[in-house]
Amino acid sequence: MGNVLEVRNLTVEFKKNKQPFYAVNDVSFDVHEGEILGLAGESGCGKSTLSRAILGIQKKGVTGSIKHYYKRPQMVFQDPAGSLNPAKTIGFILEEPITVRGNFPPAERKRRVKEMLAMVDLDEELLKRYPSELSGGQRQRICIAAALMQQPRFLIADEPVSALDVTVQSQILELLKKLHKELNLSILFISHDLRVIFNLCDRVMVMKSGRIVESGDLESVYFNPVDPYTKSLMDAARTKYN
Repeated sequence: MGNVLEVRNLTVEFKKNKQPFYAVNDVSFDVHEGEILGLAGESGCGKSTLSRAILGIQKKGVTGSIKHYYKRPQMVFQDPAGSLNPAKTIGFILEEPITVRGNFPPAERKRRVKEMLAMVDLDEELLKRYPSELSGGQRQRICIAAALMQQPRFLIADEPVSALDVTVQSQILELLKKLHKELNLSILFISHDLRVIFNLCDRVMVMKSGRIVESGDLESVYFNPVDPYTKSLMDAARTKYN
């Protein structure tokens, strides 16, 4: 099994009260082809900064190496409403990625848009609507569709269901499972919800204060955690859901 991503000694340094602050501190890991790797940790631990650095969105203060094995990695963000241009129709939003990057005639672009819309289980009649006219779940499906328009092999999903209600969360997670299987997608799935990660991912990493404190297969990390922080997260999750 090959890798889609290799991260080595990645550090992201900011200044806080004129002192260095490491949002990400000497992080190394791989994402394997065809797997869903979970990244767990509390809010503010550095998960989103790590993902932004991986995709080159965060450039300042970044050191270490990031190697992508496939072009055009994409990201699905936490807030679908804030990710979509409110002044553009859904048809425009989905077509734009292959208009900017690609040399497809208009008819082919429209065919690809309709094909992708069907893949995320939405009806063509939504193409003429604006984001404000969609539900939260529909907007997140559009965000996922837009991220997949350029046919990436690697996707980062940064808390993609945390802004949705429980029923819709389940539907979006099932959609990600389906797309992962059908498209052979590799996914870095970021969440503070350990239950979601356990039900979706193949492996898990636990992050605290910018560092990966534990990683491994789901069974070992969930049922035999070694790091005290991981143990505390597991205890808190069991208390919450029992």
